[in-house]
Amino acid sequence: MSGDTRRRGSRVTPQRALPPRRLFVIGGAAAALAILVDRGLRLDLPQPTPPVPTRRAAADEALLVAVVRDLDELLRAWPRATQPRALKDVRSLLSEQRRVLVGRLTNEGVPTEEITGPAPGSTSAPVKRLSPARLAKRLQTLPRAHLEATTSATEGARELLTAAYGGILTAAGLLGEDVGPAAEATGSRTELAERTSPMVYAFEVVAAQSSGAQRERALATLDRLRTLERVVGRAEASSGWALPFKVDDQKSAGRLADVVLDRALAAVADVLPAAPTSQSVDDVARWVAAVQLAAGQWGREPVAFPGTKQP
Repeated sequence: MSGDTRRRGSRVTPQRALPPRRLFVIGGAAAALAILVDRGLRLDLPQPTPPVPTRRAAADEALLVAVVRDLDELLRAWPRATQPRALKDVRSLLSEQRRVLVGRLTNEGVPTEEITGPAPGSTSAPVKRLSPARLAKRLQTLPRAHLEATTSATEGARELLTAAYGGILTAAGLLGEDVGPAAEATGSRTELAERTSPMVYAFEVVAAQSSGAQRERALATLDRLRTLERVVGRAEASSGWALPFKVDDQKSAGRLADVVLDRALAAVADVLPAAPTSQSVDDVARWVAAVQLAAGQWGREPVAFPGTKQP
């Protein structure tokens, strides 16, 4: 037997040497790792997650969210009663306002949970239902903080919210509350008077040229407009106001009524001062509500944002 202890016929496969390029790559990686470790990188600890980019707030976001949350609070505390009948119309108005305002915020990139989530400091206490009378009182008084914030809002949001306040006050009027402008004059009072007196004159003509049910509706509308005029004041005119077209029968009288109401309700942007105070925002919103309630006497359905076009 030979002194060679290796079994005959077995083959020893020699290790293959790594190509020079692979040695170079491995060596380079090791060198880079050594540098990172030397500079304080701990490989045995999980690395921190990258910071989440901060979302930039949308224009007027805080104010719009506050208004939406007020609407949510009212809708959650809605009266269980089915009377008065106007409750259904009022709920429809407020729900439409909420839909439009939430849509405006989400279109600007505001996450839904930041719009409808609980307000800071809120609790999970059970919601106390409002009575119809209590709901009407809540709608009749606009939050002072909202009015103040509206004065410094962007122009588009200022007009939209003033119209929304007019819609909210219209809802209070439908439930029997007096929502007319306050007796104290504001900076917007002259402009409001110049818009109101021509409507009074126009409906005097409408009533005079109408008969039957149309005349009754014209007189009811005229009565509301005269009440509004007594509060905001009567504009001076030497010989009445020019009508947009000849009115000499019932059909043209009905057309005149529609035209003057459309023009009045579209005047939110015109009657709101360029630099409003909280009092003038409240004044214009109440005027808008009074005009919309007068239009209701003429047979018009109330809208959530009178004077604006919403989807």
